[in-house]
Amino acid sequence: MSNERPLRKTFNVPTTRVINSGLNRQARNLTLLLLCCSAVCSGLRAADESYSLTGMNSKHLNTLTRYCGKCHNSEEARGRFRIDELRLTIESSGDADRWQKVLNALNGGEMPPKDEEQIPGPIKTNLADDLGTAMVALRSKMSDRHGEIAMSRLNRREYRNTLRELLGVEINVSQLPSDDGLSNFDTNGASLYVSSNQLESYLELGREAVEEAIDQYHARSVEITHRHEAESLTEKYRAHFAKWDASRAWRSALAEEGLKAEHKEIYDALKKKYPRHQDKYLPFYLYYNQIANAPPVPKDPAFRFFDNPARVNQFIDSSAPSHYYLIRYLKLPSIDTGAFITVPTIHPNQLPTGYIEYNMPPNWPPGKYKVRFRAARVDDAPDDRRFLEFGLRVRNVDLLSVHEVTGTMDNPQIIETSIDLTRKHTLGEHRDERQIYLREKGMHHQFHYPRKIFQEAKKRNGYGPEYVFWIDWLEVERVTTADQTVPAGLQAVAHMLGDDVERPEPGLFVHQTRGVNGRKIRILNPDTGGDDYVHFREIRVISGGKNIASAGTASQSSTHGNDRTADRAIDGDLKTINHTANKAQPGEWWELDFGHDVTIDEIQIFNRNDSPNIEARLQNYSVTVTDSNDQIVWDNNFTPGDLSGGLADFCTAAFRGEQPDEQLINRLVAYYNDKRELDGFKHREALTQTLSVVLSSPMFLYKSESSLKSRQTISEQELAHRLSYFLWSAPADNQLMKLAAEGQLSDPQILREQTNRLLDDARSREMIHGLIHQWLDMKRLDFFNVNIVKHRRYDNSVKLAVRQEVYETTAYLLAENHSIADLLKADYVIINNLLAHYYGIPDVDGDHFRRVKLPKDSPRGGLLGMAAIHLMGGNGDESSPVERGAWVLRKLLNQPPPPAPANVPNLSRLSDRMLTTRERLAVHQELPQCASCHRKIDPIGLGMENFDAVGLWRTKNSYEPPDAESDKTPGKTWNIDAGGRFHDGAEFADYFELRDHIAGHRDDFARSFSAAVLEYGMGRALGFSDQSLIEDIAKQAKDKDYAMRSFIHALVQHPAFRRK
Repeated sequence: MSNERPLRKTFNVPTTRVINSGLNRQARNLTLLLLCCSAVCSGLRAADESYSLTGMNSKHLNTLTRYCGKCHNSEEARGRFRIDELRLTIESSGDADRWQKVLNALNGGEMPPKDEEQIPGPIKTNLADDLGTAMVALRSKMSDRHGEIAMSRLNRREYRNTLRELLGVEINVSQLPSDDGLSNFDTNGASLYVSSNQLESYLELGREAVEEAIDQYHARSVEITHRHEAESLTEKYRAHFAKWDASRAWRSALAEEGLKAEHKEIYDALKKKYPRHQDKYLPFYLYYNQIANAPPVPKDPAFRFFDNPARVNQFIDSSAPSHYYLIRYLKLPSIDTGAFITVPTIHPNQLPTGYIEYNMPPNWPPGKYKVRFRAARVDDAPDDRRFLEFGLRVRNVDLLSVHEVTGTMDNPQIIETSIDLTRKHTLGEHRDERQIYLREKGMHHQFHYPRKIFQEAKKRNGYGPEYVFWIDWLEVERVTTADQTVPAGLQAVAHMLGDDVERPEPGLFVHQTRGVNGRKIRILNPDTGGDDYVHFREIRVISGGKNIASAGTASQSSTHGNDRTADRAIDGDLKTINHTANKAQPGEWWELDFGHDVTIDEIQIFNRNDSPNIEARLQNYSVTVTDSNDQIVWDNNFTPGDLSGGLADFCTAAFRGEQPDEQLINRLVAYYNDKRELDGFKHREALTQTLSVVLSSPMFLYKSESSLKSRQTISEQELAHRLSYFLWSAPADNQLMKLAAEGQLSDPQILREQTNRLLDDARSREMIHGLIHQWLDMKRLDFFNVNIVKHRRYDNSVKLAVRQEVYETTAYLLAENHSIADLLKADYVIINNLLAHYYGIPDVDGDHFRRVKLPKDSPRGGLLGMAAIHLMGGNGDESSPVERGAWVLRKLLNQPPPPAPANVPNLSRLSDRMLTTRERLAVHQELPQCASCHRKIDPIGLGMENFDAVGLWRTKNSYEPPDAESDKTPGKTWNIDAGGRFHDGAEFADYFELRDHIAGHRDDFARSFSAAVLEYGMGRALGFSDQSLIEDIAKQAKDKDYAMRSFIHALVQHPAFRRK
């Protein structure tokens, strides 16, 4: 590589966080190499300074000890707060935080509690004034020294998106350890480190990403369209019934033989064991081998009978409960042009009644595929059965989308969705890795549920669930990407991928490059090495072969591959057909000499440097040259310089614009050569391994910022990446980097314009998902399974939709720049047809989310009207006023309650008592250690009791002891009373007044959101010194009526965003 290439800047990576144990030898050596090449060193942090709390003295401490020390001492420490830990000399942000909590409690009138001795008015006033003044001065001093941003590894979302921008593929990163740590957000650099297990995972994921990118690159012009006709399911029904009939006939014949007198001993034994069985239904198969003249067992490998009488009997018994229901299927209309799907009634290995499936062939290349299906819903279908689920891997419930069917049998509709087929899907060990399916919503939620649905329907109508959905066909079409820009990482190595060489026609033995004088060797693809050879052949006519005339035009002799028509005219292993003009009839006939080729020499291929060797060998023969697969070998001049240059360009793209140093490139080239020559890897495999090392290096995994002293301004390029990782969770694009290179990005107006541009881009959805999901603690949606027997309307489709409602609502506020106060209360919702049906909101058509106006008396609108919020405030079975109340205090009112004391008894101790929810919580508050927090939490949670555990509105609630038998121990039912009183004295009569009161706390909510934006965007935990910055962001947003983008602009424009 050229010596003029600029060297890459070095930066600090905390090497103590790269734990090196258990790695394989090569990975370990490469890791050490890359650490050395990146000039890694650990940054030292200056020792924290100490500050005096000006104006505060021992008199104030004595006041707090007298009036607050009873509950906040070393023995009790309610709320995990101790007065004796307060210090007048501040040595850490933790010391400052404790004093801030004291000031908040004094100003809020929360402490001491009203039932305890109060601090006299003048003394309390002086204490609050002196402490407030001291905290303002302290905050000013500390803000100049703290709040440093630790350099962080890419989290899972950022890693996935950075690979997508580099290579154009999106891989599954779930095998990486979770980024959930001690911090609130996965952007916190202090909690993002690299372990040895992670490093091995990064190597594996890097290989997977490169392999998939190369596959998609080669297949970017590949067009595939396939239609799967649904009536193939009808044939499975008919085959199933034929097997049923054969099996029943065999069992009857066996019983007839077993009932003969000579088998009386067997009959007596069975009758004794099964006295209630009719004779003809006795299990004679248990004695099959002892019954003379027993009929042969039906053989059916598809059902794994294999002469096994027990399996035949099992097939009959398992099919019997739903057999006559399935027979109804064959009487339905249109089953020869499509298929009906319903609840699964028997094991899908026997008959997949509940879904239409299609297994995409394993040789289909990865990429995006459109999926269309033509469907109808019968006219008399029940109202609650209107949705179809689409997904991957029907048995593992990988649900991708849900669609309402409005088409009729007379006028079916065509619905379109899509799926991303990855290389893992095409290489999966099991066929269901690439199995797409259609099935009815709600019929498959848990294993026992379909049987319950079937039995209930059979009791209602005498046969089972109605056949509602008819599918005509399912069509798959691959989306080509030839007209799209090749990602930077692939552009860097495209000349090494072999795709720029013209592909010969299959079977042709071409040994001369078209349009180029002289004999050359053409390589179809550089995937050569190991056991691949170039073969030197000559063609010999088969002795005794026939000459067959064929119509054609006289021309020079040429050699072609097998001609299938001619193959049928002669026996033998035919390799070639030599076409020559027939002189007897020039211009009209050709003479075909059947022959075969004979290898007379061969040479193994290792890399493109073998080309001169092959050419020299070629001069010795006047023969055809081909490789072992009847394809031709290459001529696009791949040299060691191409390798080093390509790797350098790839590293630059992977390191987000930073140039790699020459030593690193030389080591990577040596690693590639070792893989080829020592390990015998083919070119593609060696290149993939080399690139995956780059993708597991610290320079790729860490977001680099220069080794500046604390609080110095970051560079323009670093500002570009900080902004893009904040708003996109992905690296900066070309426009950002161009502005940074020109030194313009830090201009406030340009920075604002670019912030808006990034927010307008679809990639800003990453910020919505990352920020909102973590801020609202939405991981609780996956903490438990919902009791679907009790909550029948909830299923996987609803779970998908209620989660999406939160994201879509926030995305709407961001796109329209509306006020975040709409999250407290709004007269609209952002929902789709499925959620509208779930909430009981009429006249909403279409699977897409959109704004829907609400009636005045609707409990929906804002976060408190969303089912997802109430699902998180429960356990999947019952609602939890405690969880809901605490969540409101933390997220909406910015008044987080203290952690529960360690000695708090669980509410389950009251499970055997027939109490209402309000009565149960009242008993809990009788405990002194519980009362102080629960009097703030419980009224809020009880005010939301009209929402059940899955977010549906109710006016009554009931309770039944978990161990009670319903026919002996009656439960308790009561009308819900949602009225209550806030701890500050404000009263509310019902949920609607509760919501109105919470909606009045816009300033508190803005501070909560400001803190979340700050912590997420800056990638560090917040401390005492950040309070003024939080107030600044909230104040600027208030001037814009809390427009959502105003919070983001306030942070991005703040000097803190441009400091390390």
